[in-house]
Amino acid sequence: MSKEACVTAFTKFYRIHSWAVFGASKLDPDGIDADHPPDLDDAALGAVAREALLASRFIGPDHPDWDRVHAFWSRENSERLLERLKARAGVKTHGALYSGVGEVGLILKNGIINLRPKRYEGRGGFGPLRGDHTVELPETVSDEELGAAIRHLVDVSRRPWRY
Repeated sequence: MSKEACVTAFTKFYRIHSWAVFGASKLDPDGIDADHPPDLDDAALGAVAREALLASRFIGPDHPDWDRVHAFWSRENSERLLERLKARAGVKTHGALYSGVGEVGLILKNGIINLRPKRYEGRGGFGPLRGDHTVELPETVSDEELGAAIRHLVDVSRRPWRY
């Protein structure tokens, strides 16, 4: 089983959250979904990303939270999240919120953390980059090294043509 989390770097803050994992990952109402200042140093960024990654849960059809996790992501919750993010960024529009955004997905499996930068595809969605920009680190990597790798991959996500 794997654990998954995501670091989204908006221009004025980071959003870091854990996923409920089974097939397609979903936001976990009992997971971590927190905003952090943009000036986190590498050690702090690595620490909060690791915390979210370790908070990820495997929620299969036989798990007691299965129905609740699948019902959590509603239109109402989506709109609430968008309003929270726009308020945190101090912007009024979806376009302004996502201007300059970068995202890195984290997957922990078999003692290895895979970090994958993603490209912004519009309307709040992210997809894979061309080429393989995946970074693999041992689970025991220091918070500082993890944070530095995330920061580098956020830059790759924002400007993949440079890499």
